Amino acid sequence: MAKRGRPLPVARKRIKVVILMEVYALVGPSGTGKSHRAMTVAYEQGINTVIDDGLLIQDGRRVAGSSAKAEKTAIKAVKRAIFLDVNQQNEVKAALAKAAPARLLILGTSSRMADRISEALGLPKPTRYFRIEEVASPKEINAAQVSRKTYGMHVIPVPVVEVKADLQGYLMRPIRYLARLQSGQKQGEKTIVQPRFSGAGKLVISNRALAQIIRFLAVGVPGAVAVSRVQAVVVNGNATIRLELTARLNGYLPRVADDIRRLLQDQIALLCGIQAEHIDILIRGCRR
Repeated sequence: MAKRGRPLPVARKRIKVVILMEVYALVGPSGTGKSHRAMTVAYEQGINTVIDDGLLIQDGRRVAGSSAKAEKTAIKAVKRAIFLDVNQQNEVKAALAKAAPARLLILGTSSRMADRISEALGLPKPTRYFRIEEVASPKEINAAQVSRKTYGMHVIPVPVVEVKADLQGYLMRPIRYLARLQSGQKQGEKTIVQPRFSGAGKLVISNRALAQIIRFLAVGVPGAVAVSRVQAVVVNGNATIRLELTARLNGYLPRVADDIRRLLQDQIALLCGIQAEHIDILIRGCRR
């Protein structure tokens, strides 16, 4: 008679998929600007699908995977970037089989890392390795390294909306780009993010301090006279702001409100690392 006990754990199966396509790689040390250059290199080579830091990206949109930037430690981030997790492997393999791109670009810190990613996903080895020095100038590489070392900033080559769910509470700023290609121009959006494993440390800003910053910034906008009330609530790094003020009557009031909104969104992200997602402005009175 069999003894009762805990059921045996079910082993997670690896999906075996043989995918035929041309594979390329863009390689270079961490912080040299690979993700910033990825889409330009891809478009120049007629590639619309990229693998970067655990994400499968096609036409500038995430198709599968989750960002390694969401991990709490650098070691876990590396494991996710090279697809050691079986569930992540299976998800990306299935998505690749469905998308069936003719060409694919893999980003890695070295040719060995690119090879490991190819092997993990059942892909052919890259037929060509682009080095970051081939696609970026020494000045551009140095600027990328300074941003990484000083501010802990990383680039993800997809719009903010594509990774927002993975990176709640992180500093995220969109950056638009225009790639000039032989066939024309290609527009897109990337995301600048500061991961938890960044060495830049942690900053906590109270709602009261944020309200004081908002008040100071708002009265500096032409057309704004005085701020009577500020409410600021931050949840998961995203701020909801309500602002009441007195404006001058010699200006177009909707434009004054728009100027305040744009200034607050830019400066709060820059100064505090907080996304000002929702800003309500109430003009209580006017003066000449």
